[in-house]
Amino acid sequence: MRTTVNGSHRVVRDAWLEAKAYRDSESGSLTIFSIFLFVLILFITGMAVDIMRYESERASIQNTIDTAIIAASSLSQTATTDAEIEALVKDYVSKAGYDPDMVDVTPVIEFPTGGSVAVGRSVSANVDFRLDTIFMNMMGIDHLEGRTRGTAREGQQLIEIALVLDMSGSMGDNGKMDNLKVAAKDFVTTVLTASGPDRVSISIVPYNQQVYMDDDLMARLAFDDVTVTTAPAYGLGMTSYQTNDATSRCARFSDADFATRRLAVGNVDTTAVFKSGGNSNTKPAESAYWCGNARPKMFLYQNDETQLHNFIDSLSAGGYTAIDYGMNWGVGVLDPSFQPIITSMVDSGLLVETMRGHPVAYENDVSAADDKDVRKYVVLMTDGQNTEHFDLAEPFKSGPSPVWYSETLANGTKADGFLVARSNGPASSRFYRPRATWTTNDDQFLAESALPADAEQWDYHKLYREYAVRDVARMFFQNSGDNAAYNAHWNAVIDVGSYGAADTRVRSICSAAAANEEIEIFTVAFEAPTNAANLLRDCVSPKTGNFFDVNGRQISDAFGAIAAQISQLRLTQ
Repeated sequence: MRTTVNGSHRVVRDAWLEAKAYRDSESGSLTIFSIFLFVLILFITGMAVDIMRYESERASIQNTIDTAIIAASSLSQTATTDAEIEALVKDYVSKAGYDPDMVDVTPVIEFPTGGSVAVGRSVSANVDFRLDTIFMNMMGIDHLEGRTRGTAREGQQLIEIALVLDMSGSMGDNGKMDNLKVAAKDFVTTVLTASGPDRVSISIVPYNQQVYMDDDLMARLAFDDVTVTTAPAYGLGMTSYQTNDATSRCARFSDADFATRRLAVGNVDTTAVFKSGGNSNTKPAESAYWCGNARPKMFLYQNDETQLHNFIDSLSAGGYTAIDYGMNWGVGVLDPSFQPIITSMVDSGLLVETMRGHPVAYENDVSAADDKDVRKYVVLMTDGQNTEHFDLAEPFKSGPSPVWYSETLANGTKADGFLVARSNGPASSRFYRPRATWTTNDDQFLAESALPADAEQWDYHKLYREYAVRDVARMFFQNSGDNAAYNAHWNAVIDVGSYGAADTRVRSICSAAAANEEIEIFTVAFEAPTNAANLLRDCVSPKTGNFFDVNGRQISDAFGAIAAQISQLRLTQ
């Protein structure tokens, strides 16, 4: 049977088929998707372009700021005030095409405490900038904001050096003193030239059996001195005396003093002025005294090449060797506790203004108010080993002695004017009068009542200034009948740290100095015996490269190598 579809049904069917075909058709979808991708890529590319523009601008500003602050932080810049440094940075920014007002500048100029020469300069700069967008504004982002910042610092280390130089008698042999002077002067020139005198201080500490102070230093130390009152002997004797000998140029240290870098400048004990031995019965030469005024004194905190050279040329040899005392002073003058003394010398015009604030705090001392970039060095040189170190026993260091002198009795002959009070004699023969030193035939014993009215009781300071220790024993006590007094005065000199004891002290102060690497030590054994060389080698351990064992003119090579190491570039950026 045949079925016929009428026209209305055909129209509906065809429409349905067309809709179905349209629904199922994939033609034209690629075009729509491409349009979507194009818009997406346009946004991404535009964003990238804006970001690239932003990064380019930031880098350009950062480079400008870096260049400006590095230039402004240079210690050689003529801009020296905060305002001048700020103007310099803004000038760089302006010349780079940017608004100078958008930069915020913070300069800091560093000085050592009380010092007048800058040892560091840092410049910080911050810039807030804004960049208008080209593409991102279509996403509602009209501009991008950013900040660049930078800090540049240039500092040059302050250099504090103590040259501790052996001046013992053996340095006068084989041209050693001449070779040392050449080496030391070259050292001074090298360091001052390389680092600049405004940043260098050099202290020279000559030593033999002691280290000697000049008047200016002694005036700024507090000595262990007591005024003692005493009943006058025989109604004419001393009524008071000072325990400290003001003419002594030497400090005396205890074992504990070598365990610390700090010198006990507020309570200085002195070594007596005396000449050990003696067989002349005459007043010793100034150079013969243990702590007299003839030996080279310390020359502290100097930076004038000519003055340092002249001082080195003036050095002379003589005496025993006390490496421990030389090293203790060398370390002590670098310790910040010594600063008030140097400040006082600057205030008095004895030192140049650039020495104000020295010795500065240690570089590693985080508690210090003046946190400065500083290196401290001790250069210790010796040609020998530690030898004798003497002082007078306490009963003979001060106070009234048994020796009296009368101008009336002397009557023009000095030897005739002495009287010696005997502790073991009766009043009828209280005083022994030795008279001529070459004979006992004219010796006399006088009654206590025979003491002349003009008789002066000598204290031990004066007595041992006038005669050597053994001369005193022989002249005044050997034939006095007072054997106890004779024996005591014969043995008035005592050992206070010789040979091995001194070696122990050297190791102690070297260890204290090297703690935390706050003081670097160089040592030079100059034609020294093996045990002395070993001692100096131990002093620089573990910095084995800081020890030199040299002969003859090799000392110049050693000092030159040390100067070169100290003078290496000291800038920090």
